[in-house]
Amino acid sequence: MANFPFKTTKVPVCVGYDSFQRFRQEYPNFTFCPYLADKDEAGWELSTSRVYMNQVLPEFLYVPINIPKSATHDMSKLLERFDADMSIAAINITQPHKSSPLLKEKFLGNEHAKGFVDTLIRSADNRLVPYDLNAPAFVHWYTEEVGALANTTVILNGVGGAGEALAFRIASQNPAVILLVDPTPKAAVAESLKDSWGGEVVYYASIESVPLFGLRNVVLINAAGKEGAADDSGILKVLKSLCGTASTFVDIRPQNTLSIVEEARRLGWKAHTGSGMNARNDYELLLGIAEFMQLVPPSFSAFEALVYKAS
Repeated sequence: MANFPFKTTKVPVCVGYDSFQRFRQEYPNFTFCPYLADKDEAGWELSTSRVYMNQVLPEFLYVPINIPKSATHDMSKLLERFDADMSIAAINITQPHKSSPLLKEKFLGNEHAKGFVDTLIRSADNRLVPYDLNAPAFVHWYTEEVGALANTTVILNGVGGAGEALAFRIASQNPAVILLVDPTPKAAVAESLKDSWGGEVVYYASIESVPLFGLRNVVLINAAGKEGAADDSGILKVLKSLCGTASTFVDIRPQNTLSIVEEARRLGWKAHTGSGMNARNDYELLLGIAEFMQLVPPSFSAFEALVYKAS
């Protein structure tokens, strides 16, 4: 177990940089991938990546670090320290920090830059290089395992963080129309997407305000669900209204089973959780880490089995 100290137990969640530094002193010869997020205790308990990511490479640890959304200065200092630390092979960044103005300014040139950042992977010249892994992983998984996005009506519920990146990547697949839904004003995002894509994009402040009459061949994507308990009542109304319309529902939460997905299937939808997308996303991260460490990673099928077991 020396090479895999958390193969059968969950690695603890560190709280800030100092907590991580104390933890890593116990593993002086290891390489690390910090996982930065802001979650409560229940959210961290549901997080599965800290299980399977610590079962794949020897002398490597994937370590969750809680960074509050408001701690912009702490986040900036942490990134500077990690950039100079060659034991940090990569950094996985999730809500509420992914594609934040800080990340865009630091890695894309300015806080209003087009593009998205949810991962940093150390390159051969020892720089942390920004990547957008979430959105490509979704489209790759969907088009390979679910179906085509072309000529569909895409309803994307949740346009912050992963959702915004998803919208732009989905547009590359030429759907008939993209309907963006978010209670936080996203009209500017809709206009930007329309300008860059050229297709029809409409923004709605609530899922209840989306006109559903006559819609068929819908791809309903829920990117707003919280880990654990969530208010899915608005999504459920859409599922009931459009049952029998040859439509597809995806809730991108990474668990293997979700009650809202099970209900969608009962109503006749083709329905999926985000577990398939999640496996592809984290495998791309793993490939980058393995290349930096000069190790051979497991096959995707072996990795996917670990993800499924943990989720």
